Amino acid sequence: MDKRNKNYKGLLIIISSPSGAGKTTICKKISKKDKNINLSISYTTRKKRKSEIEGRHYNFINIKKFNEMKKNKMLLESAKVFGNNYGTPIKNIIKKIDNGKDVIFDIDWQGANQIRKKFPNQIVDFFIMPPSIKELRMRLIKRGQDDLNIVNKRMKMAFKEIKHYDEYKYILVNDNFNKTVKKIIDIIKIERLQKSNLIKIRRNFNKI
Repeated sequence: MDKRNKNYKGLLIIISSPSGAGKTTICKKISKKDKNINLSISYTTRKKRKSEIEGRHYNFINIKKFNEMKKNKMLLESAKVFGNNYGTPIKNIIKKIDNGKDVIFDIDWQGANQIRKKFPNQIVDFFIMPPSIKELRMRLIKRGQDDLNIVNKRMKMAFKEIKHYDEYKYILVNDNFNKTVKKIIDIIKIERLQKSNLIKIRRNFNKI
């Protein structure tokens, strides 16, 4: 634990983008490069893909369990995407930020709005844009996870997602993966410093 964690509550770092723009890969890379940033693992009712590992990519649960968690307010945010439910467990997140750990989220605009309302002073949010719509479509096809019908549905969803870009503080075009990751990490460092300085100022004024 570094020195700032004694009086510092962690940041909630939100990364949103249309499907295929790189948000999942970006989140994983950032959490590997900065050990103080924890990757949030969502719950989902979606069927597990062959390449996915339980607890690493998602926590896979049935719809009954998901609805119970939502009813009992165990989720920080939740959203329905392509008929599947996704949600973030609130208990683990609060524990981490209370211990000074930052948490990074790979979520859509719906989840981002819910977290902003609950933790307005802890948020650093980014919207990742693809270099072009043509490039986005090519990425979706090349990754080979979906048939062409699903790719077309994802493209329609992408247009809806992009309409919400101006709700985010930082907007970046992911035309170079490593440069995009570096920009995000640099911004996070600045946000941490500003937050730490604000804590010091408030503490000093409270002594007066």
